[in-house]
Amino acid sequence: MPNIPQILRARRRRRKKYANTFYRLSSLSFATSLSILAAAFFIVATLVYISLTRDLPALENIPTLLEPPNGLLLQPTRFYDRLGTHILLELEHPAVRERNYLHLSENSIPDEIIHATIAYSDPTFWEHPGFTNLSSEPNAHRTLAQRLVADLLMWNESDGRRQDLRERLMAAQITGQYGRQKVLEWYLNSAYFGNQVYGVSSASQAYFGKSVDQLNLAEIGILAAIAHEPSINPTDTPDTAAERGIFVTDAMLSKGYISSGEALKARKTEITFQEFPTPPKTIAPAFINLVREQLSLQIPDKRLERGGFEIFTSLDYDLQEQAICASQAYLAKMAGAELSDQDCEASRLLPSLVLDDGDYDSLVSNSLVLDPLTGQILAMIGETTPGLDPAHLPGHSPGSLLTPFAYLTAFTRGFNPASLLWDIPSTFSQSVNQITNPEDEFRGPMRLRVALANDYMIPALGTVNQIGAENVWRTTGQFGIKLPTNLSSDNSTITECPGCQYLLDGGEVTLLDMAQAFGIFSNLGSFVGEVNLNEDENRFNLEPVTLLRVSDLHGGEWIVDQTPTIQPVTSPQIAYLINHMLSDESARWESLGHPNPLEIGQPVAAKMGRTMTGDDIWTIGYTPRLVVGVWMGRGVSDSLEGGNLSPKVSSALWHAIIKYATRDIPAESWAAPPGINTMTVCDPSGMLPTGDCPTVVSEVFLSGQEPTQTDTLFQNYQINRETGRLATVFTPPELIEERVYMIVPPEASEWATESGIPAPPEFYDVIYTPSPSPDTRITAPAIFTNIKGEQTIQGTASGGDFVSYRLQVGKGLNPQNWLAISEDVETPVVNGTLLATWDTSGLSGLYAVQLVVVRSDQQVDTDTIQVTIDNQSPEILIAHPKDGQIFDYQATVPVTFQLQVSDNIGIEQVEYILNDNRIDTQSQPPYAYAWLPRIGDHILEIRVVDLAGNETSTSVNFSIQR
Repeated sequence: MPNIPQILRARRRRRKKYANTFYRLSSLSFATSLSILAAAFFIVATLVYISLTRDLPALENIPTLLEPPNGLLLQPTRFYDRLGTHILLELEHPAVRERNYLHLSENSIPDEIIHATIAYSDPTFWEHPGFTNLSSEPNAHRTLAQRLVADLLMWNESDGRRQDLRERLMAAQITGQYGRQKVLEWYLNSAYFGNQVYGVSSASQAYFGKSVDQLNLAEIGILAAIAHEPSINPTDTPDTAAERGIFVTDAMLSKGYISSGEALKARKTEITFQEFPTPPKTIAPAFINLVREQLSLQIPDKRLERGGFEIFTSLDYDLQEQAICASQAYLAKMAGAELSDQDCEASRLLPSLVLDDGDYDSLVSNSLVLDPLTGQILAMIGETTPGLDPAHLPGHSPGSLLTPFAYLTAFTRGFNPASLLWDIPSTFSQSVNQITNPEDEFRGPMRLRVALANDYMIPALGTVNQIGAENVWRTTGQFGIKLPTNLSSDNSTITECPGCQYLLDGGEVTLLDMAQAFGIFSNLGSFVGEVNLNEDENRFNLEPVTLLRVSDLHGGEWIVDQTPTIQPVTSPQIAYLINHMLSDESARWESLGHPNPLEIGQPVAAKMGRTMTGDDIWTIGYTPRLVVGVWMGRGVSDSLEGGNLSPKVSSALWHAIIKYATRDIPAESWAAPPGINTMTVCDPSGMLPTGDCPTVVSEVFLSGQEPTQTDTLFQNYQINRETGRLATVFTPPELIEERVYMIVPPEASEWATESGIPAPPEFYDVIYTPSPSPDTRITAPAIFTNIKGEQTIQGTASGGDFVSYRLQVGKGLNPQNWLAISEDVETPVVNGTLLATWDTSGLSGLYAVQLVVVRSDQQVDTDTIQVTIDNQSPEILIAHPKDGQIFDYQATVPVTFQLQVSDNIGIEQVEYILNDNRIDTQSQPPYAYAWLPRIGDHILEIRVVDLAGNETSTSVNFSIQR
């Protein structure tokens, strides 16, 4: 039997042994865990500390910023012109004469200021190590040391928990290293008091007009309150400032710094604030505004205002001064004043203008001079007032200033400077005709060059409507001109083409945007300046260069990234075409006469523009080195009265500014880039000249887009001068004369009639010969028809006394020589059967066909018809789209099929066949078809048939992709 007590004792021993072992193991494990946790905590803390202290500013920077005599912040930030010889602006309160540094050790700071500051802003200043708590709330209970660090050392750090901890760390360091008295001294000499006032000495000057030792307790309390909360300064909120000053004296009383009597006296003290003096005027307020805006992206404006920077801008001071003088003199002259001998050189370059009677007293203007090679603004005349700021919206309606961008878009779709356009009563609403051509003087056919140079709007509107307004505004967007593209017929004067409205009025652009856009032309298609990707709008923002250099007063260079970027916008070849047209002085004589304000004695491309109401007028012109832009109007758009300003008004001021700006610049023009050809064309059709062309001119083309067809606008007709009808082979030669007629399309026929332009006769001359014998007749082909190739001649050659017949042909209306096309045939032919076969291959033009029947009595009968031989097939060029071209899909933006079609005789029809389906048939130029796109690969086939039945076809492949 087992010994139970012994077994129990053994079990107790084993349990105790196991417990001791577990305890030893547990103790070892717990100690190890604690060590690991401690090590982990130490590592984490070290990493956090390293992260917090990484790239901390040096504490030694504060003496460099504040301590006299060379502290950076003892001098205000100054903006200079490009040479550094003129101060454009000082960031300083106008009442502050100088920034004085006050020392605690010299007792130059009254004790009351010290007590007021500590009592109100940092009551435990003398006890805490630089901060008072570790609250997770950023900026909670900021001490004076924290404010000092945040304002002077950590101004470029983003707010957040990490920044807040770094700020506390540095506040403790600066307090420990320099002591509380120095921290207090630095704070009082650097605190911000609103309105570009820094330091208590400057605040005393700015708000009370006295030094700090002359301040009373009430005034001291107000300054201490403002330092704590600058937004309540006396200039902006005088009542609040006075009220908060009482709070400060109450805090001083509670801390025992002043007696109750002193507090009561401060409450009863009458406060008089110094009025804010009129700031000194800067010569370029709008320009400086733009400079500060660009600079603030890299250096916060608050840091600039603290002082210590020298900012060298791109402004040409002399040019700015002269442009201002010319503007002021010109506006005074327009208001009726006489120019004096004391006016500046630029004002003496103003040309004389003969203007219609009108009210020019209320005119205002903006001007701008830009260097397109560097993107630098050299002069900018304008205010920061909305509507008068050349660089910021709200701007002004561009109107016809946009036509170069419309024609540039057309160049990418097969047009060229010689393309034939029509200035005729348009298919648009009658109101558009009246607005664009109030004198009802339509000029008919013209080259695109002439339409652009003279600002004729009907051709421009027709072109935009043909190529698609959305395509044009997409182009202007690439040039940095921001216009909404969602115009509808509900808010458009041109219901047939809502997007065309911008050429008349509507939209807002700035003078800066327009000058930069024309500067791209000047720079042969490339923008030079700052280029920033606008991800929201998926396009580039084009910004000018306004800064050359930024340094501090110790000579240290600050990194300000305004290195110009070159951004191609359009091809050099297309830009050259625009430059060539806009610099063509003789092309604009038609509307401006000669001489005119756009002529400056050297090559210059220039474009005037206006809204159709005449409320906004523009002139922008450029050389290869300078762009000068001028806008004029009557101020804010909703208060305009009168309108009807001529763009000649703005061109005179433009003339004076650009003449002065280019006075020392050698004259130069734009060299044609590769891919440009010059050739002679007929004016105005732009086609190859013929002997009937009235005027031949030289024109420029993109290689591959030169005309290949001869002129069809002017054609020679032989006329019976007595009847006025088309001459025939039967017209007596002595009555035939040649006349050249303009062949106008159907839509221009009414204009031609009203303009007295004769149309060619529609009917042939009467037949003078007796009617042919029934036994001698040609029945086919019919008289006056067009034939080609191998032609069967049918008819009748018979009769009782018939001997033989023969067929002969002669060239022209009155052939001098006849060529037999058949031998003498002795077998009669009746009932319109085959007489002979005539091979017309190789022949062209008018021919007479004569049937000669010889009879037994030696009598000869004849029958003669007149035909036109056309063995030449029509010529086709698909100008747009190009073969293999790829388009981005936009459901409402059409792809315009553009054709160049010609024939030596005439076109019967043009067929558009897309993917084997005929989509349109046309019989009159212009040959164009706007097709709403569908995604996929497409084949466009064009078939052309002329009046003789000759047929030509060609095709291109293109794709629409998302």
